[in-house]
Amino acid sequence: MSPPLLRYKGVVLALLFISFSGHSKGCDEDEEFECLEDGRCIPIERVCDAKPDCLYASDESFTLCKAHLSDMMADKYHCATGAAIPARLVCNNIADCSDGSDELPQVCESDPGELEEKFRGNCTGDTDLECLPGECVSHSAKCNNVIDCSNGRDESLEICMQTCEADKCFQCANGVLLDSKDLCDNKMDCLDGSDELSNVCGNAVNWKEVPPAACHETVEHRFTNRTVFQKGNSLRFVYANQAAEVQCWNSDRKSWNVCMNNGSWLHDFPPCIEKVVNRNPDTNGTNGCPINWYNNETMLIINWDDDSESIALPPIQNARVTFRCNEDLTFLPYEFKDKPITCQANKTWIELDFHPRCTNLCSPQQISEMYSLTPRCYNGDNGSPINCQDKYSLVPNTQVKFECASGFIHQTSDTMSVKCTEDGEWEGLRDLCENQERHCNYECNHRLNYSEVTMSKGGDATDSLQASWLVPIYKLNSTTTKHKFVCTGNLIRLDIVLTAAHCLNVSNSRPEDFLVGPSGNLSSSVDLKYLHRVRNIEVYGAYSKVSHIYDVGIVVLEKRMDFKQDQRIVCLPYNVGSHLDLKGDAMVSSWNSDGYLATVYGRLSEPKNGDLNVVLHDGYTLCKGDSGSGVITTCGLDNHKCLVAVVSRNVGSGDQGTFCSNNVTAATLISPHLQDYIQQLIRNNINCPE
Repeated sequence: MSPPLLRYKGVVLALLFISFSGHSKGCDEDEEFECLEDGRCIPIERVCDAKPDCLYASDESFTLCKAHLSDMMADKYHCATGAAIPARLVCNNIADCSDGSDELPQVCESDPGELEEKFRGNCTGDTDLECLPGECVSHSAKCNNVIDCSNGRDESLEICMQTCEADKCFQCANGVLLDSKDLCDNKMDCLDGSDELSNVCGNAVNWKEVPPAACHETVEHRFTNRTVFQKGNSLRFVYANQAAEVQCWNSDRKSWNVCMNNGSWLHDFPPCIEKVVNRNPDTNGTNGCPINWYNNETMLIINWDDDSESIALPPIQNARVTFRCNEDLTFLPYEFKDKPITCQANKTWIELDFHPRCTNLCSPQQISEMYSLTPRCYNGDNGSPINCQDKYSLVPNTQVKFECASGFIHQTSDTMSVKCTEDGEWEGLRDLCENQERHCNYECNHRLNYSEVTMSKGGDATDSLQASWLVPIYKLNSTTTKHKFVCTGNLIRLDIVLTAAHCLNVSNSRPEDFLVGPSGNLSSSVDLKYLHRVRNIEVYGAYSKVSHIYDVGIVVLEKRMDFKQDQRIVCLPYNVGSHLDLKGDAMVSSWNSDGYLATVYGRLSEPKNGDLNVVLHDGYTLCKGDSGSGVITTCGLDNHKCLVAVVSRNVGSGDQGTFCSNNVTAATLISPHLQDYIQQLIRNNINCPE
């Protein structure tokens, strides 16, 4: 039997082929897996563990994790993706599989009648299946290996999940069971092609390998935020039998499609609106070289070979010229500013893709600084994606469509988009910025389960996804001129970190002295390229340097952080409801001396003078380096993880906690004045364009 953590090696080349990425750029192939999205390396043991670590979950894809029957583990439950989880986690009301297949009603013995009613939705026929609102198909179309719904729902995992009838069975990625005789026969019996994957069939006789099928975005049709896609080398795609909602690059028109196992889309996309065409023969390339953006009031064309620098007028034919713009405009392509270029006798420029233009430009900073929104920029002429950080690409008519940033969830179905105007301003940006909370809100709703083992001293090893709000804070050591870890911080917004005030309130401390690292385990060396600069540090006004009560500080980053998939910002107690038990169980996550995340558990005491005590269970202690760590307990009606306090000091130490203890004091965050302070600070750090 092949160890499941090593099965992925046989399919790496096929996956790289799909994502158009090259060879590995530094991952140790014996110990690490290279994420297809960005080349990041993760340990082999975290591949196919049902917990996504790569940005778009390429480490948990069914194309990677599906296994042959002989490689499946009898004592495990196999998710539809192929990842194996302990059988005891099935039907525990927590989705432990990345595709949620361990909690589907077909698995957890739901009433068949209720299930049929759910699938019928608003359709009127007793045996109908609802695809999309207003689109219905017959129940007989369900799971028959033919896609009838425009969004593929009739052949999806949600509808087609089947449970194994024996100890071992092969299951397509959409949940349909397949007879073992149909495996690896060079014929795709699964709509997703999972029965012919190399990690399933690598040892089969007379089997011919075919890379997993994938369908990419088109230039005109872009995936919306309702599409669960993969990404490689900046190309976004879905695998076979996966649905995609797309939207025209230049309008709000949307449609669904499904990727087939031959790599084609199920049906043609509807056409997008045609672009405006230049019909002037002197500038459109008919009578001379094309100058589609020519305007005699903003652009001068100079005869380069004429000592008197005479003005040339379109059409430009068989000449060497240079271009000049009004002072307040930018010439593009920028690399040809003030340089000569030749119009050839065949009425083409000697440089390919040369399109001279004098224009205003829109600001890349303005669309990138909103804490809850991520911009995606598209060329206004052909809809092709462009780099949002390249200011020379952000010309008038550039379209920017926003998605809720990682760590946030969509609150409305409203389109979030802006356009660069001829004046170089983002049309609609200020209104969008000021109403961010209406569109996207914190996705902090990770339910708390005290029994889960997901190291401060003596703590339980902790998966970074279970404490994804934790970030390390570094401070410049004036003697060594190097940055050193000083405290733990808690992300309460993508660009705001809450910690202990005494970590920041040091004489002569400046924002530029601090750096904040990403979540995950600590490295023994500080790589500055992965750290975030600090724009401002704030210390709560009631904080006392003597008694250390109200030991709360805030770090505001220059730019927001980017999260991995499925990570969460920690909830504040006043964001999720009123139910809060400050005398119950609590947990504190931090790092042990080896730099690994760990969690300790204990009980809370009644808050007093802005503090509460955390009495840790036997074997657990917290130390000086754990200052600023969040005290987490349940709150709200759904038992969310809530940050109710930050670790301040050991009980009775009076010196900021220079020793380890199982009884620590934490600064509580529940006082109304402190709540107002934090929320006002959050509101004050929304920078919208004028």
